[in-house]
Amino acid sequence: MQQNDRLRMDYINSLPQPFLAEIIGGGTWGVYDIDVQTGLMRVNVMGMLDHLSIADIRKFTDAAGVDHDPETFYIDWDTEQHVGNS
Repeated sequence: MQQNDRLRMDYINSLPQPFLAEIIGGGTWGVYDIDVQTGLMRVNVMGMLDHLSIADIRKFTDAAGVDHDPETFYIDWDTEQHVGNS
């Protein structure tokens, strides 16, 4: 982990991939990559890459079909505080 990372790369990489991202406002697209320093990401929109922020995402769905709240991807996510509440 880099000191200036915004996202938890170890957690993100531990999840079954690829991800689908459900965009706030509609649409679900495949995640191409996520920049853990900035929170920017690229999604595959019908064969073309589009740039989004993780803040634009309602939920991620991993390859096992499990949904993940984007808030859990942030470095400051307190797993102790949210055990049983997520």
